[in-house]
Amino acid sequence: MTAQPQHLPRACPVCGAHSLTPAGETSALLAVCDVLVVKALEKLGRRIVRAAPRSAGRFRVMNGRPWHIAHTIWRPQESEVKRALQGAWDVVPAMLTNHSTQPVTPEQVTAMLDEYTRDLAITATPHTFDELLYRFHDRLGLPVYDKREVVTHGY
Repeated sequence: MTAQPQHLPRACPVCGAHSLTPAGETSALLAVCDVLVVKALEKLGRRIVRAAPRSAGRFRVMNGRPWHIAHTIWRPQESEVKRALQGAWDVVPAMLTNHSTQPVTPEQVTAMLDEYTRDLAITATPHTFDELLYRFHDRLGLPVYDKREVVTHGY
């Protein structure tokens, strides 16, 4: 019998069903939140580029760069950030209700995502997975499995 790597779901000893460990589940939640932040920043980036009186120049500056970094080039107005983030986190309650057993509320996750994304926009800082990981630990108190720490034992 070969041992499963830590990051794979374990079979329930009673029913045989597979489920994620709490740390694995938190990692899945982190991955979804990572995508939500990038999508929110993309929406903000499109607003920033299109809102300028001379938006053609901004389109040229973007020149194929990803939309989610536009806030690092041009600092958005608070009103642009507010409009871009409207509805960005609407999926969080359903996601947590349907796919999570974590001891956090949708309001906590939404507040953390909103604060983090606003901080990025205000400071013209690019989004990083490591910073979001830090926010998960610091703001939500969730331990997160980091795939970079796993030794695959030949898998």
